[in-house]
Amino acid sequence: MADITRFGSPKSYTPQHLAERILTSRAALEGERKQVTVLFADIKGSMELLADRDAEAAQKLLFDPVLDRMIEAVHRYEGTVHRVMGDGIMALFGAPLALEDHAVRACYAGLRMQETVSRYGDEVQRSHGVQVAIRVGLNSGEIVVRAIGNDLHMDYTVVGQTAHLASRMEQIANPGSVLTTADTVGLAEGYIAVRPLGPVPVKGLADPVQIYEVTGAGTARTRLQAAAGRGLTRFVGRDAQLDQLFRAQQLAGHGRGQVVAIVGEAGVGKSRLVHEFLHSQDMADWLILESSSASYDRAAPYLPVIELLRRYFRIVVHDRTHVIREKISNGILTLDPTLQDSLPPLLDLLNALNGGHPFRSLDPILHRQYTYPAVTRLLLRQTSVQPVVAVVEDLHWNDALTLGLLIELVVAAQNSRLFLIVTYRPDYRDEWRDQPNYHQLCLDPLASEKLADLLQALLGSDPGLAALNSFLVERASGNPFFVEEIVRSLVDTGVLQGTRGRYSLAKPFSSVDVPPTVRSVLAARIDALPAAGKRLLEAAAVIGHDVPVTLLQAISGLTEERLRALLDSLLAAEFLYPMQLFPDLQYTFKHSLTQDVTYSGVLHERRRDIHARVVDAIEELYTDRLGEQVERLAHHAMRGEKQEKAVHYLWQAAGKAAARSALSDAWACFEQALSVVTTLPESQSAMEQAFEIRLELRQVLRQLGEGRQMLEQLRQAEAIAEQLKDDRRRGQVCAFMTTVLSGLDELDEAVATGTRALEIAERPGICGFALSPPAVSSSRTTIGVNMSAWSRSPPTISRRCPPTGPTNISA
Repeated sequence: MADITRFGSPKSYTPQHLAERILTSRAALEGERKQVTVLFADIKGSMELLADRDAEAAQKLLFDPVLDRMIEAVHRYEGTVHRVMGDGIMALFGAPLALEDHAVRACYAGLRMQETVSRYGDEVQRSHGVQVAIRVGLNSGEIVVRAIGNDLHMDYTVVGQTAHLASRMEQIANPGSVLTTADTVGLAEGYIAVRPLGPVPVKGLADPVQIYEVTGAGTARTRLQAAAGRGLTRFVGRDAQLDQLFRAQQLAGHGRGQVVAIVGEAGVGKSRLVHEFLHSQDMADWLILESSSASYDRAAPYLPVIELLRRYFRIVVHDRTHVIREKISNGILTLDPTLQDSLPPLLDLLNALNGGHPFRSLDPILHRQYTYPAVTRLLLRQTSVQPVVAVVEDLHWNDALTLGLLIELVVAAQNSRLFLIVTYRPDYRDEWRDQPNYHQLCLDPLASEKLADLLQALLGSDPGLAALNSFLVERASGNPFFVEEIVRSLVDTGVLQGTRGRYSLAKPFSSVDVPPTVRSVLAARIDALPAAGKRLLEAAAVIGHDVPVTLLQAISGLTEERLRALLDSLLAAEFLYPMQLFPDLQYTFKHSLTQDVTYSGVLHERRRDIHARVVDAIEELYTDRLGEQVERLAHHAMRGEKQEKAVHYLWQAAGKAAARSALSDAWACFEQALSVVTTLPESQSAMEQAFEIRLELRQVLRQLGEGRQMLEQLRQAEAIAEQLKDDRRRGQVCAFMTTVLSGLDELDEAVATGTRALEIAERPGICGFALSPPAVSSSRTTIGVNMSAWSRSPPTISRRCPPTGPTNISA
């Protein structure tokens, strides 16, 4: 059973940051009525596990590790473990510290402890043949906090059946499950996935209780959804654009598929417009699929499409491969069994296709030709059941393959109930503007009268703010983000006092109080942070717009308590927001410009060091999933000046892009890899890498029809082979150059390179050279090579070798 020395009082196992907050606020907390969710969890069959076992051994093997995992899950979501009871715990979310989303946190804690204990149980089963499982029960209601002791022990009074029902949910739960009541489900609706189990009699209650099994996280956990709950600045000045979206929606709803491109500068309100539209009552009957991109995701083929599919099939981060297969297969069969031929491309996109499946070995062009229709058919078939709105934000950061698929989708959707919304910045141009179902919606800066409405919502109507209003109209250029950030800067510096919509001047205002540009406004706010908070924000900016807390902790070296305290301060200052709570806590910058300015303010040497640490941390945290991270690893390795790793991951990213027929992206990655490899100290290894990368790039250029570029790369490869004094590589390059030159109708040089290849093949110890096709002769008129020959396949140079000679080399 539980170790009394470790679990004797709540203070012995409560994280320091929580303990300090509770004790500091103890006087204010005592005597308060709290809305809470109570969690009970225990080890199923603990007495049976103790049978025929030494108590100390059972303690070490079973009870302490399981209790540790339960407690960790509670603290992860800032609950408090009220009591450890031998083989289980009782925890509270919302007391003594109030939590607005206590029910959601409790559900996520229950799911996490089931996940971590299940993994540990698998280890114990393999090593000791013992089955370990836990049950979790939840219920929401009220308690009254009476007193809090120095050891954090809390005296409270339960209102109604709050704790009793939670305990009963635990007792009737099957091992490995989380059960809860309708009260909790109502508070966490949208944030959790549940399976109704119907009414169940509960001892002590006259009527049966409707219970639910919590099966996973729900959909309401993205930053936009979370931001709506936190309260946004009043939406102003976009009524006309919102009406345009609704008109396009009506057309799409009647089977005339639409695509709307929302175009505007950073900060002008593209995402906010989409948010307001998607959360209107008119969207109640529509299936909403959303995705977005980041700058370092450009080389990740299909990433936005993969996000759409994950949302469609309700796939979560920690779903195992077999679970992903089941979700996709069941989804397809339920929708339309005739779509089964789309399964291989869809499974492949989500990394759930068996390694030996023939689809994986398809030529990249064929791969794309099967993938595009698979995604398109799925979405179009779904529109016959329910109208669909698909949102792809930040199109200017999308990969070429995704853009190609979207073009095909736009054309195919003209007679469907599909509404595609994309957003991008003005310097990007889409390729479907000539389509009849296309509309471009340009977001200009807010007009003066609309900006006045925004200022009224932000500042209020105090007459003393007239000069400030005039200043903001002049300096903010109608950009809502600029206005919000300048106002926040004035609040931070003490120029404004009060609350949103009710501000007044605390001290005289002059133009020098506000920097002339948004960049300087943001830089001033960042510089005003305490040193520790500023350094953490800078580290987060180097990671990227979205910041996994585990990664941030790994590169910052902070303790969990210190990290959480600093994140709380950055959250309060509105630099960061929690984007998701489950399965892993992740923060995001409120505005991408905040991240850009923060990043640019970091000195180069420190920025390089942080990028390098990010590479090391990702390699450690995602050891078994590095294939999913190669684009991010390449991005950070380049900026961290870890040249050898940059070459490695860029090379991998190029191969990954080429395998999915994202040829332009593959070319870019290969070129980046070559630019980095030239910075490496001169060595045989570096020259060999440069040679091999150019040969792989040749295949991409061949598919793109870039004959001249291919010839240039081969000539550079030939020079490297000469430096290496490697006849085998020289022969390879000459053979390839013969074909390329023939296709370019440079027949004299083709004869020369072909002759050189044959001459190399005749040297002792060199095997594998007879040029066919094409046949090469010394006569220009008999070279017999044409473009179709080299575009289909490279030549093969071979000659017969003695049985003991080297193996043949395929050119």
